[in-house]
Amino acid sequence: MPSNSFLEAKPVSSGNLILYASAAILIILIIYYIPDYFFLEKATADHTALFLNAIGISVQSTAIGNAAFISEIQIVKDCTGIQVLAVFLGLIVPLPNAPLKKKAVSLLVVSSILYFANVLRIALEFWLVYFGILPWSLAHYPLSLALGIVGVLLLVLLTDRFLPEFGNFIFEATKMKTWKQGA
Repeated sequence: MPSNSFLEAKPVSSGNLILYASAAILIILIIYYIPDYFFLEKATADHTALFLNAIGISVQSTAIGNAAFISEIQIVKDCTGIQVLAVFLGLIVPLPNAPLKKKAVSLLVVSSILYFANVLRIALEFWLVYFGILPWSLAHYPLSLALGIVGVLLLVLLTDRFLPEFGNFIFEATKMKTWKQGA
């Protein structure tokens, strides 16, 4: 994962790693738990319905109160991928020695791809259930988990491409003597 410039990366001290981890955890928790993501749930439902209609599956997205639906399937916060975006924000924002512009570009690319990948994932699950290929119990959880793991791996690789400091920092952090000695 580290870029060709990993030889130039400065070693990560345990103090810097603790500060980085603390900032990352704080950002992740704030992003994931504080805001109300109904607007994102609604947008995800709307865009998934738009895509499904474009491929010939007639569905409607609706909002009832503070809940968004595609047909009878509710789109909740976890469907939006905000938890993955919160982790990426937490890992990228406090990253030392990375220019702000590169962080912003990386986050813009990751969040855009993540959003559209989630729309496609939900549409795929709906399609599989709609045509009776899989029951909801298989289309929803195991398939989502598998797609999520592959998707996060690809997003990590993409992030390293736009922001090599990300891979360098992670690589250097795993080389710390304290990790090797078990301290």
